[in-house]
Amino acid sequence: MGTAQSAAIDRNTASDEAPGDRIVRLPSFARPLLVVLNFAAQAVPMWLMYSLSAAWPVLIIAGILLGAVPLADHFLGKRNYSFDDGIGETAFRRLLMLQALFLLCTFAGSVAVASSGRVPVWAGIALVVTIGIINVHIPVVAHDFGHKMDRKNRTISNAVCAIGGLGYFMPQHVMGHHIQVATPEDCASAKFGQSSYEFILKSFIPEVRGGITLEAERLRKRGLPVWSLHNDVLVAYGMTVALAAVLVAVLGWAALPWILLHHASVWFSLMLNDYIQHYALMRELLPSGKREPQTPAHSWSADAPLCNLMVFNVQRHAYHHARPMLSYQELVAMEDGPKCPTGYFGMMAIAMCPPWWGMVMDPLAVKAAEGKRARMNVKPSAEKKFARLAAKYAAANPVTEPGAGDRPAFFVNEAEAKPARAEARAS
Repeated sequence: MGTAQSAAIDRNTASDEAPGDRIVRLPSFARPLLVVLNFAAQAVPMWLMYSLSAAWPVLIIAGILLGAVPLADHFLGKRNYSFDDGIGETAFRRLLMLQALFLLCTFAGSVAVASSGRVPVWAGIALVVTIGIINVHIPVVAHDFGHKMDRKNRTISNAVCAIGGLGYFMPQHVMGHHIQVATPEDCASAKFGQSSYEFILKSFIPEVRGGITLEAERLRKRGLPVWSLHNDVLVAYGMTVALAAVLVAVLGWAALPWILLHHASVWFSLMLNDYIQHYALMRELLPSGKREPQTPAHSWSADAPLCNLMVFNVQRHAYHHARPMLSYQELVAMEDGPKCPTGYFGMMAIAMCPPWWGMVMDPLAVKAAEGKRARMNVKPSAEKKFARLAAKYAAANPVTEPGAGDRPAFFVNEAEAKPARAEARAS
């Protein structure tokens, strides 16, 4: 492979320390402190709701998630700030465990407040739904353990998934999504013209079914019984039921509908992020009948600094698909590939308003695909909209150089690519 592509690879894997960036070196206590502050921003308003029998503190939680964090990232991004957030693998794993404990506490706390009868029903709903949306951290934390292959990490991942009722998630994500990403066959890759609500309704059952069937296939290939403690889906859902039983025993049957509402909110939040991360992007079909390899062009990434600190760099999504076995803190920003106009928290707010999403993201998706239909995963009823936007793009961006539409690759050569693909298939 020539030097031009090697140079492209070097640019792809450029870290935060790009020219013009203002790198802020964080002290070792900064990451744990941010995790504690994030927990306090949820726990204190919950305590106020319970002790004052008041509904208004729930607005504090929602305001921080969908208001303060995106606003802070907007200004930090304008100034080219980037945080140096590496803390060492052992410290990072401890931080993930601390985050998992806080996720359990906010889940239990929201259910306790909502089922106590001390706040109006609508306030209980607002609280549990808001905490559930914030608890999209559950798959993020479980994900970093679940991408490792040893039994200990898988058990921890199952326990974290149990907090949100996401027992199906890791098998579907590792053995399904990472293989089929950005193809029409992937139920976790949204189509151009598809609203977030339509995507979630259509994807939920296939994702759950995919996790169950893929885990069963994994066990059969290893000669292990499907109905056993080797089955990660069964183990995770067993933990979910046990945790719900404990809460019901302590809080009474009134807690059960709130537990279910929390889990539904976590599922919604997870699939809302799925919707954002690969919207409209598609790997081209090669003459061989196979799809082109994954490249940075197939994931929407963001490098909003504060949000990245809070969600352990999950916004650097293109590099995660390149190196799925890396811990999140090791992911780097990539110059190539589609970029979200704001961090994932802000993108969630946009995605929940479909007209706003279409206005912001549809032109960006066409631009990311360089107006080429073969690079777009389009809903049939949105073909006319795509054609209209593609014609606009072509008029504004005439092709003047041969090879201008070539995509940057993740890897320099096939020898480097094979181990990474094996990582994604590992279980």
